[in-house]
Amino acid sequence: MTDRPAEHGHVPGWRFTFVAGFVPLVAGLTILLATWLATVRPDAPYWLVVGELNFTHRSLAEAGSHAAEWIDVNGSVSGVNIVAAAIGVMVASRFGLREGRRWAWWFLAFCFVWVGLHDAVMATKFLVATGVPLLILPYTYCVLMAIGLIRSRRVASPSGRDV
Repeated sequence: MTDRPAEHGHVPGWRFTFVAGFVPLVAGLTILLATWLATVRPDAPYWLVVGELNFTHRSLAEAGSHAAEWIDVNGSVSGVNIVAAAIGVMVASRFGLREGRRWAWWFLAFCFVWVGLHDAVMATKFLVATGVPLLILPYTYCVLMAIGLIRSRRVASPSGRDV
């Protein structure tokens, strides 16, 4: 169980996981932008780059006295956390997986399952409910991560052989 660098240069697949990190970066920034725009334009429909929702920030008061604040905190916190996760994926890809570090492969596999698959399921549900195709981002992330993890799978094995 050593944490060794790759024997012959860089590990294949690391670029796919690195580029995959840009997808949640865009998603997180989109969520932040949508949240911030809704607060400064309270009478405009929520704009999500790929579509709009059929309510406004001001209309959230009809859902309850603190509905707008709840959406604001969720949008801001989730946007910032998605951006942070994206940076984590890019850093682990560039400085860990690229050099053949086992921990990086397992961290990225965790990010694929926990972040990628979860977000793909939820974005699919969102598409069905709203017609807004946010699922483009999580599915792109999942495809890139899967390719990168498959191509670099030998890093996950204690012996360094393909698993």
